[in-house]
Order: sequence, then structure tokens, then C-alpha cells
Amino acid sequence: MEKISLKERFSYGLGDLACNLMFQLITAYLMFFYTDVAGIGLGAISLIMLVARVVDAVTDPMMGVIIDKTHTRWGKARPYVLWMAVPFGIISASMFLVPNFGGTGKFIYALITYILFCIVYTALNIPYSTMLSCMTDDVSDRLSFNMFKSLGASLGGFVVMGATLTLVAVFGQGDQKKGFFGTVVLYAVVGIFLLMICFKNTKERIIPETEKDSVTGAIKVAVKNKYWLLLCGITFFTFAGMILKNQSTMYYAKYYLNNEGIASLLMTIPTLLSFLMAFIIPALAKKIGKRNCILSGGLVTIAGNLLVLISKTNLAGILAGTVLCGIGLGLGMGVTFVMGAETVDYSEWQTGRRPQGIMTALMGFGVKLSMAMSGVVGAQILKFGGYVENSVQTEGALRAIQMNFIWIPVIFFIVVVILSLFYDLDKKYEKILAEIHERRN
Repeated sequence: MEKISLKERFSYGLGDLACNLMFQLITAYLMFFYTDVAGIGLGAISLIMLVARVVDAVTDPMMGVIIDKTHTRWGKARPYVLWMAVPFGIISASMFLVPNFGGTGKFIYALITYILFCIVYTALNIPYSTMLSCMTDDVSDRLSFNMFKSLGASLGGFVVMGATLTLVAVFGQGDQKKGFFGTVVLYAVVGIFLLMICFKNTKERIIPETEKDSVTGAIKVAVKNKYWLLLCGITFFTFAGMILKNQSTMYYAKYYLNNEGIASLLMTIPTLLSFLMAFIIPALAKKIGKRNCILSGGLVTIAGNLLVLISKTNLAGILAGTVLCGIGLGLGMGVTFVMGAETVDYSEWQTGRRPQGIMTALMGFGVKLSMAMSGVVGAQILKFGGYVENSVQTEGALRAIQMNFIWIPVIFFIVVVILSLFYDLDKKYEKILAEIHERRN
């Protein structure tokens, strides 16, 4: 078996660092940027999210099939990391440059740039995630690759949560619109460079025959896989809970705690803990199982949110609850992509087909659908509560902010815990993989 170098593992992790510089920036700050900086209404934001998901419903499965039908000297998925790097950086920066076109003009500009971002992110991140099932099928190597992927994602989140508001102040000098644009340009340039390194230093080793299935044929293969369906649900509700909490943090700090400056700390703590957790996840997953990492992570995250709830405005209690949330998220999100690769193997064992592109694409669509749902739900709850930007909020608006920040995430993670109870692939995987190797040989 070919020995995989530390350089390759590290370089693969840089890809998720690049992706998360933008993903975390958008999930944490874009809604706040739209409402409180660009002056776009909550109803318009909900419409933007919904239209973008309609586009995703077409482009995500299409990208999956494209990957399955791709055959180049660089592999099936890896080439797209190179081809999409520059468009990804340019489109990302354009989202935080909202010209003063008036209300309708700003809405149209935001809609177009957000849709373009979703398309480019699909063409980059789905192939990048698919690479995990293409580089190796060794369990230990996959956990190692995933550790570096998690480290990259957590480091990207840590940078965004910890440095963004400071960079906005430095670049903007009192002008938040200018500050956000300068910050996102910096992240975009760094991201392009990191994606180039990721492409250069990685290699696909498992190259199945080019799939001949249509989109519907590949989806039919995927939906026969009960573990993939369960993992899609787990991933959807995990990201929905995380994203809704992240995008609500600025509102919670600014209006509920009357301390906007604490927002960076509340967002930085979970990402820092996720970064640290990534080092122990491989060993922990081998000891207790990947499913149990998700199960325990969901329970710890629920406990953390409830501790924040009962702490009200007590900062010590809020920070303690935030620490628990960070540990829980690190446990749960640290294994999902390895499990995704294993569900691809299960599909090959079950049906003889390996539609890894479409399976990864539809999981990716679930993540983006969770972004949309979080945006729409969060915006509508704020609107229903009577939220008015840059104003003293009513009791109804404060309850709406608390609902977004605590209660809805708790409900989502309860669903995660329930779904994880039905996932028992860990117990069967070694036998399944051995049978797959016998068939290939």
C-alpha cells in the first residue's frame, strides 16, 4: 500500500481552510451585513436564500454527475479545485461590495452575486469533498485526511470569527461597508493561494470506471443506501443548528447582551475548540465509533445551549455554555465526511455502483439547503418579533433573537441525536470493506 506523506495530508487540509474562510464569513456575517450595513430588508433576504436554493437544486446534482463522468490525468474531482479557485475568490469578494443602487438595485445585485457564489462554491466544494473517497479507502488514512480537513475548517472559522471585526475596523476606519469589502478581498486572495497548494500536492488513487448513470439513475442508487440517507439528515440538521446560531450571534451580542464586542469571542471559542478537537477525533472515533462521536456531540451541544439559556446575561455562564457547544460541534462535525466516504463504499458493496460525485453533491446540497433554511427561518422569526435594525429592540424582538440563538438550534440537535441512534454502519464496515477488496481483486 502506498504511503501517504504528511505534506499531502496537510495540503488537503488547506483546501478546507480556503473554503471556510468564505463559508464561515458568509454564515456568520452576511445576514448582518445585508441588514445592518447594506440596508437590505429581511423579506428580501429570505427571497434571496430561497431563489439560490432553487438554483442549487439543479446545479448540485448536476455537479455530482459531472464528477462521476470526469476522467482526466489529474483524477475525477481534483481538477475542479484548480479550475474554480480564482472564480471562487472573485465572486466571494463581490458579495460584500453592494453598490448604492437604491433598494431594488441592491436587492438585485445581492441576489445575482449570492447565486453566482452558490454555483461556484458547488463547483469547488463538492469535488473537494469527493476527493476524500478518491484518495484512499484505508480507514486510518481517511481519518488522518479528515483530521487535517477538520483542522483546516476549524482554523478558517477561527480566523474569521476572531479577526473579521478587527479587520473590518482596520480597513474601514469607521466605514463598515468599506471594511467588510477589504476584509473579504484579503480572505479571497489567501484562499486562492491555498487552493492552488491543495491541488498541487494531492493525488487521487481510487479511480473507478467513469459512471454511465444519468442524474436520476445515480440518485436511485444513492437513495437505496439507508446510511447515506441518515447521514444526509444528520449533516443537514447539524449545519442548520450551527449556521443559525452563528448568524444570530451578532444580534444576540449587540441587542440581547448590549455588548457587540463580545460577538467575536462567542464565535471564536467554538472554532478554537473544534480545531483542538480535530487532533483527538481520529483516536476517539476508533475507540468509541464515529456514530457515537455524533451522538455524544449532539448531547453536549444541547447541554451547552441550555446552559446559555439559564445564564441569561451572566457572561461566565454564557462562556461556559459556549465552550460546551464548541466541544459538541467538534465531536459531531469531526467525523461526518469520513462517514460520507464510508457510505460511498457501502453503496459499492450494496449495488456494485459507486456514484461518489452525486452522493457527495446531494450531501453538499443538504448543507446549502440548511444555510437557506437557517437564513429564511432566522429572518422570518426576527421579522415576526418586530426586529428593527440599529434600534432599541422590543421584548418581542429580543425573544426572537433568543429563539434563533438558542431554542431552534436545540431542536435541530435533538433531531441529530435521534437520527444517529439508527446509524450502525460502524459495526459492519470492516467486513463490508474486506468484501469490496475481494471483488476488486
